[in-house]
Amino acid sequence: MSLTAHDTARILRATLDNARSGNTTIAWLPRFPQRCCNFAANLLLLELADAGFTRLRRMMGTVQDPRGDDLAAHVWVQAGDLTVDITADQYGQPDVIVEPNSNWHLLLADVRPFVPRSDLPDGVPEVEIARLREIYEDVLRELAPFR
Repeated sequence: MSLTAHDTARILRATLDNARSGNTTIAWLPRFPQRCCNFAANLLLLELADAGFTRLRRMMGTVQDPRGDDLAAHVWVQAGDLTVDITADQYGQPDVIVEPNSNWHLLLADVRPFVPRSDLPDGVPEVEIARLREIYEDVLRELAPFR
């Protein structure tokens, strides 16, 4: 049985939460999910690719306060028509979001592909996924015991 996008996101989120209290050398992990959306989105993209999802893109938007002032940039993954995000809880949202047309993400300002040359409408090219896998090889190895 293949995993759903929600299962994949939930497992990765639980792995990262479990690893926070473990003995790792992952520099950004102690502050997870705060200011970790880029790292988490890259890992999520790899996990979703491994689970067979296609048309994967990293997206970026700007979180604003109620007055419209910019607070922070935020990165998540689009899997076809699904918004998949495991770090939105740093902004008061659920810890795992997997839904089409996420209301919260639709409210973000200046939504665009995270890396326009790689996050293409038809999906991230395999060469970029391979590059990310190489970059995150050590992180993935350190997270393995926490799955």
